[in-house]
Amino acid sequence: MNRTALIVVLSLFVSGLATAQESISLDGEWDFSVPGRMDGPVKVTVPHTYNVMDGLEDYAGRAVYSRVLPVSEAMKGKQVRICFNAVYHDARVYINGIPAGEHLDAGYTPFSFNITDHLRFDGSDEVRVDCDNSFSKTNLPCDHMFDWANDGGIYRSVSLHTSGALSIRYSHVTPQIDLSDSTATACFAIRLYEQKVRKARFELRITENATGREVFGCSEMLKSGADGIFRYSVPCGKVRLWHFDDPNLYTFELRIFDKSGLSDVRRESFGFRTFTVEGGHFVLTGEPVRLPGLENMPGSNPAFGMAESPEYMLKTLKRMKDLGCTITRYHWVQDDERLHIADSLGILVQEEISWWGGPSGPLDPALRETALRQGAEMVEAHYNHPSVWAWGMSNEVADNTEDILLMRDVVRTMDTTRVVDAISNGLHYRHESDPAMALDLPTWNEYTDTWYGRPREQLAIFLEELRPVLSGRPLFITEYGLCEPAHTGGEVRRMDDMLYHIKEWQSHPEICGYIYFCLEDYRTHMGEEGLGRNRIRRHGVCSKTLEPKSSYYLLQGIMCPLQVIDIKPAGDAGTDMKIKLRIKDSIPSYILRGYHVSYADASGKSVKIDLPDLAPGTEYTIIAPAINESYNFEVCRADGSRVLSY
Repeated sequence: MNRTALIVVLSLFVSGLATAQESISLDGEWDFSVPGRMDGPVKVTVPHTYNVMDGLEDYAGRAVYSRVLPVSEAMKGKQVRICFNAVYHDARVYINGIPAGEHLDAGYTPFSFNITDHLRFDGSDEVRVDCDNSFSKTNLPCDHMFDWANDGGIYRSVSLHTSGALSIRYSHVTPQIDLSDSTATACFAIRLYEQKVRKARFELRITENATGREVFGCSEMLKSGADGIFRYSVPCGKVRLWHFDDPNLYTFELRIFDKSGLSDVRRESFGFRTFTVEGGHFVLTGEPVRLPGLENMPGSNPAFGMAESPEYMLKTLKRMKDLGCTITRYHWVQDDERLHIADSLGILVQEEISWWGGPSGPLDPALRETALRQGAEMVEAHYNHPSVWAWGMSNEVADNTEDILLMRDVVRTMDTTRVVDAISNGLHYRHESDPAMALDLPTWNEYTDTWYGRPREQLAIFLEELRPVLSGRPLFITEYGLCEPAHTGGEVRRMDDMLYHIKEWQSHPEICGYIYFCLEDYRTHMGEEGLGRNRIRRHGVCSKTLEPKSSYYLLQGIMCPLQVIDIKPAGDAGTDMKIKLRIKDSIPSYILRGYHVSYADASGKSVKIDLPDLAPGTEYTIIAPAINESYNFEVCRADGSRVLSY
């Protein structure tokens, strides 16, 4: 692009930005009421769930939210969309009393409606949202067949988005990496809401978050394909790869122009990495790895339920990172903000359609449509997150192979880069006929000595029986833990079982990783303990408010990728110490890159010692000059987060 053209584009951008494209948060004060249960509306703060309100803890039914919209006469001539990150699980939206759209049987995926034609632009425009969290046989999760909180409401953020004549529905970016030198190409697929538009001018910039360096910038007139998608591949040169130990991110800013100038802007972060299942391994950007992780259950804190703040999401994921979590899964589609945090902290995430426990067998046509739509909405919304490594089609559902293959095919039309799987709790006896075997990755929720009612010594037998069934494919342990009070024993049993099961998994090289269940005691309508908003299953290594238990610290040690095996004086003076480290080679097993040791020396001065790249099974000794008399030190990742404290 020449300099003159760039100046013209920038001039259009500056002159048009304030009016052509704008996002306005609608979070904050709304009126709320429950027909037949409340005398009149009360003020609540959105994001909000009514199932943490006094008297509504166990309520499942219709509720109404309303507010005046910040729409002014200055917005006339622009397109206005109202955007919901999620409403559980039915939402019918009215503008000035006129139906604007509905989003039904999909309580965890984002949606939006163009409301331009419904607005008066005189300061009095009102939105009303009728939502419903009734247990429903047309929804997934179906009826009562799910094990988490049934929190209804506008429990994620809402916004207004204005644009010109052309508006961006999504811009998916797929990285292509040359592993020999870390050079990369970013391949964009852009879809507009205006499906008939076949030609448009775009401006694209890509910057490296850590340095602010612009790696690409241009302005181009693009033509769409027959499918209406604009495709554009751009060279990015040598890039910093995304890794759970070093989660390097990039940001693209995509602008589209109409005849009047700047029309819309899309700005998102992404990362350069690949994640595949091949040769019996998880392979992260060319490196075979065996990964430890655990799951958390959003909505567990009774203070706010599913309407978690970004600050609380950050606290939760930092707890997971502190434990050494590299990989996780969620039973339902998550908030975009949570995934942004996983991107930035470095935690690999599997998202799942919320088909849990049943119904088994072929779905009826309505439920099949619901499953397919939820899957498509999940992939479209969260395609760009480098943390997302897999799409899950179901969890603990039997005899559904036909449907999950159909769902996989729909997902594959949108994303060919990620793993597609289904989570099994019957692989140990269904073997080849288990639905999980039909997709990319065999999985197993392994509850041998609890829900399965077998002696835990049976685990080794199960795994030996499964090895030939896998036919060289890896096995991913997707759940294990102790649920109280359904299973007794408390922290003593939790820690003993944790050691037993993880040690057994580590000894089987076909097991590519595990996810311990779970981080916290979690709120669920199935809870055996507590009442109302405090009804929980005591399943965590933390309390429902994230306070660590003894098992937290045991799991932290197990998941740590290295251990201190010796520390002794380096010479006669005794002020310098030799610290000998061993890099684990079971689960976890991955190369440690960019790690360092830090400590305060005898005078209180901070000391940092960089470590070389260390492969699994390596032993490495450092000399720590004048270390403090308590020999206190930390080992940290490339991003500065702590891995081990001694």
